[in-house]
Amino acid sequence: MVCLKYKSRDFICLKKSVLLTLVYSLIITFVLLMVDKVYSLNNEYFLFEFTQKEFVNKIFIAVLLISVIPSKKIRLGIYFTLLLVSFFQLVHFEYFGKNISAIEFYLFATNVGETFETLKTMINMIYIPLIIILFAFMIIYIVELIFGNKVFKFKYGLHIIMIILLFISSKVFYMTNIKTSKLTDRQSKYLYPTVNRLSSRNFYVSLNYFLLGVIPKKVFNNESKYKTLKKPLLLKSNLNRTVILIIGESLRYDTFALDNNKLTPKLQSLKEDNKFHFKKVYAGGTMTKVSVSVLINRLKHPEGLMQINNEDNCLFKLAKENNIDTNFISAQHSKHLPMIRDMICPKYIDSLITRSDFSKYITEGGYDDDLKTVLNERDILNKDNWIVLQHRGSHSPYKTRYPAEFDRYTPYENTALFTDTSLYDLIKYIDNEATQETYIFYVSDHGELLGENGKNGHGHLEKNVYEVPFLMYTNSKSKETKEIFSNIRSHYDISNYIIHLLGYKADMPSGADREIYIMNSDLDGFSGYGKIKIVDGIETDIELLRN
Repeated sequence: MVCLKYKSRDFICLKKSVLLTLVYSLIITFVLLMVDKVYSLNNEYFLFEFTQKEFVNKIFIAVLLISVIPSKKIRLGIYFTLLLVSFFQLVHFEYFGKNISAIEFYLFATNVGETFETLKTMINMIYIPLIIILFAFMIIYIVELIFGNKVFKFKYGLHIIMIILLFISSKVFYMTNIKTSKLTDRQSKYLYPTVNRLSSRNFYVSLNYFLLGVIPKKVFNNESKYKTLKKPLLLKSNLNRTVILIIGESLRYDTFALDNNKLTPKLQSLKEDNKFHFKKVYAGGTMTKVSVSVLINRLKHPEGLMQINNEDNCLFKLAKENNIDTNFISAQHSKHLPMIRDMICPKYIDSLITRSDFSKYITEGGYDDDLKTVLNERDILNKDNWIVLQHRGSHSPYKTRYPAEFDRYTPYENTALFTDTSLYDLIKYIDNEATQETYIFYVSDHGELLGENGKNGHGHLEKNVYEVPFLMYTNSKSKETKEIFSNIRSHYDISNYIIHLLGYKADMPSGADREIYIMNSDLDGFSGYGKIKIVDGIETDIELLRN
């Protein structure tokens, strides 16, 4: 804005520029907030209303500070960044039905393969958020063209913003290190996303918690409130026994139940076989990395990274130390194994085979039934052996998980229908080939949400995610088998039973009162975890907790 160099003119010019700055800031604030409001009209589960606190105390003040930055490119760069972050949040909400949490930055860095596999299925979900964001940036750009050269400028504006951001960061750092057993609602707002808060600000809160809460705990390994389990005592060798664990993928219990279920006709035919046992159990986690870690390392509580690191409870290590052959055969490609490889003590696995290696042994068909063919080719039954088979199962994209002849229902249901057949065929093959005592376990790593409450996928502490199917098939004549099976309630219980079968003394499932822990999407409990108590044989409702 050009002003004549007279005091009165200077005052009028300053007054006008300040007024235009306020108008400019109000419009930009309104546009940023309208992004979330418009999206909320498209998604009933995304709750956002204009509030005075968010409009005036938070966003307007921030935009006002940005407006005094002299450089137009920097201002537009900041707005573009805010809108880009909002875009990530909205796409994430479109698929998962929730905002990005702090632990997801960590999960993204450590599960890049699975993340991009999931992103491929989300392409059709980006269009509405993308249109909203592009339209908002176009309006902001027009506002910049109209007001950009007329607003009040202060050459130290950027420095002021940096000081304020540092101040906010220091407050968030303080909040992330509160030594209380449970955060209050007010404290939690500094750490976790919440409704009626701008999506980009929710992103900022989660990112701060990741940088100042999650990373320090991961790096400095703060003292755990849960004890690491001791190494089990070896009781018996020369077992003449084969133990096989089949880990399903993303298959929920209600979809795979046996009673009057059109999706499980093959397994239902085994219900009268006294070798066959089936029930619902609780997953150890709501993500593959977490639940597989629980199964292979018999993790009982959150904060299990130390126990995983010392490997004293790793089933592959225990098997090798008892002179039992070890095999891990995965129907997933090797590029997906970095999610769990470090969690399963791979140096104790005699044969670690992934789908990337299948061509060395078989002509692969591309589905989970390849596991039976590889098992047959490897000829590893009928010896002291611990075998883990990993399905691709019901992981998205669902349509790629089953042959064309199983395309009868919804894509997810078709994955269950195919699992029923491939699992049945595998069980019958092993049963026919086995000449020694053999135990076959099947359990899904976690379930899947299919749009319930606006949520999809896993990584949620919801029943359909942590309630999973568990199957046992054994030719054992042991009288304790049925009783043990009846007391198995969780991944942790399954892990203990397997340790027992590998010749060790374990925390065997019993009818005694106890607690079951269900981690959410991380092992440390940052994303929350659940606790279910069993009292007099009755399970309580899940209690949601957070570290």
